[in-house]
Amino acid sequence: MDRRDVVQAVIDQRHGRTYLEIGVKKGKLFLRVRARKKLAVDPVLKISLKRRAGAWLRDPYNLFNEYYEMTSDEFFERRRQRLERLPGLDVVFVDGLHTHEQSWKDVANSLRHLSPKGVILMHDCSPASAAQATPAGSRQEAAERREVPRAGCWSGDVWKTIVRLRIERDDLRIGVLDCDHGIGVIVRGEPGRRLRLSPSELERMGYEDLAANRRELLNLMAPERLAEWLSRPAAG
Repeated sequence: MDRRDVVQAVIDQRHGRTYLEIGVKKGKLFLRVRARKKLAVDPVLKISLKRRAGAWLRDPYNLFNEYYEMTSDEFFERRRQRLERLPGLDVVFVDGLHTHEQSWKDVANSLRHLSPKGVILMHDCSPASAAQATPAGSRQEAAERREVPRAGCWSGDVWKTIVRLRIERDDLRIGVLDCDHGIGVIVRGEPGRRLRLSPSELERMGYEDLAANRRELLNLMAPERLAEWLSRPAAG
């Protein structure tokens, strides 16, 4: 499974109507996802009119897409009233700036507008190497570092947001699908087994800690478990 398979599976399983994507870029995922209402957020949208027209022909619901060329922080602040007019976000895909700080804010802001049945999906939660997990303030900064071969394979320290949520939140079920650089799955519900780590311990953690205890830290699971896991009353 890749991110499109996962996003569409969750929309279909939850009968989701409203989809928000943070970090849209050229819209390769966004335009292919099928949902009645879709909102795209990216500070630099690169979706050509030709690509939008092709998407309209494939799926008429793409005519009603909403595009917000701004940072996710700006979006949640400046478009709060628009979000409040919606019945709630059913599925959110977080794939913006690949830092712990920003991904944490994106999840926190999304939770404020999530519908009762809503699901937050987060990309890049299980980097495969120390280079891919290099902490950096931007994709450009990551690309400039010798240890990162390509900016496109940069996941940063997004994985720390999954760990932090599993430490701090007692109202969320959280796991990571072992596919496509790790796709985090966040829903409301009893968390099952929480992580017992202090904020200072999390602060000191690096990729070597993730590599040594990946399955436990991320609640890593096979993508084939997605439907069954979403339907469970508590995380396993």
